[in-house]
Amino acid sequence: MKRSILFATLLVVTVIAAIVASRATTRAADPGWHLTPESEALVPDAKLRAQIFRALTAAEHAGTNPTISHFQVRSATVLEKDGEEHVVLGGNTEYAVPEAIHGEVSMLNHVTALYGADATRQNVRFVAFFSARCGAGGSCGDCRDYQVGSTDYAHLLIVCGQSSDHAVRVSRFSDQLVDEEKFPTVDAASLPISSVELGQLGQAAQQARLGGVTLFTGTRHGGAAGLSYSGKIYRAAGADDAAFHYRFPIGGLLQQAATERDYLLRAILLVGENGRWPLVMYRDRQYGYESSSFNRESGKPPIALILTDGLGHYRATTFEAALPNAFSTANFMPQALKDFLHSHQAQTSCD
Repeated sequence: MKRSILFATLLVVTVIAAIVASRATTRAADPGWHLTPESEALVPDAKLRAQIFRALTAAEHAGTNPTISHFQVRSATVLEKDGEEHVVLGGNTEYAVPEAIHGEVSMLNHVTALYGADATRQNVRFVAFFSARCGAGGSCGDCRDYQVGSTDYAHLLIVCGQSSDHAVRVSRFSDQLVDEEKFPTVDAASLPISSVELGQLGQAAQQARLGGVTLFTGTRHGGAAGLSYSGKIYRAAGADDAAFHYRFPIGGLLQQAATERDYLLRAILLVGENGRWPLVMYRDRQYGYESSSFNRESGKPPIALILTDGLGHYRATTFEAALPNAFSTANFMPQALKDFLHSHQAQTSCD
């Protein structure tokens, strides 16, 4: 009888100890992530919330190599395939001049390598970032292009988990997108440049489009021309190559202007096939946004981004509106940007 009581007592103690240990393990594995009030409505499903929290916990340990910026981008997702959940990590790597493989691109590419392109498009419901602080910034332009091309981007969620208080902010990836047809339609007379300047830009962009390299680009080929505050016009066409390192028209003309130390532009006009509106890739919008930040620093209006179908119709916006929640050097290195413009503009004025 005593042995039975002793055995029962030991059994109860063992069970209690196991429960305590289990709870301790659960607490250790769950750092206490919680959705912000404004994010709760975007993630009503308890299972998806659990997957998001699991991804954030895993993302904290994602490997990175930001040798230039020292800014770590740790990303992760959890996807279901064949009835099982899989955690996939990504991290940014920087190299050379600078170039970089970005965190979200790294993660999505890992999903494709492990489970295929269809799984990336159909099963990735969110991209989660582990960060010291969650701001309002979105992906860079190139990463937006990649996510549009590889995921069900219309339903994709972007998650940021803040390490300081474990608050989780969720937004729709589609909030980072503005299709060209949403650019306001305007009359030529309402554009912030004269009719003569508009004609000069249109002719320069059309001439630029006749060049470039179109071995892979096809119907998406475009030309661009930009007018600077110095009165000069710069132009460029898109150019592709076998290594798939595409040279964008806006980036091309901005590089020409920067080579001449002409950093402040008034307007950029794009043309495509006659009768069709040109497309503006998000990476090219990033180049324009960076340049427009020079205008903001110098107290000038944003660069006007103008599209034409070649038939006398125009759409106009700014790079700030065309790339919502963007970031530029002005955000990360404001004083360096001030010093750069001061030194280069002063040098230019002495030439």
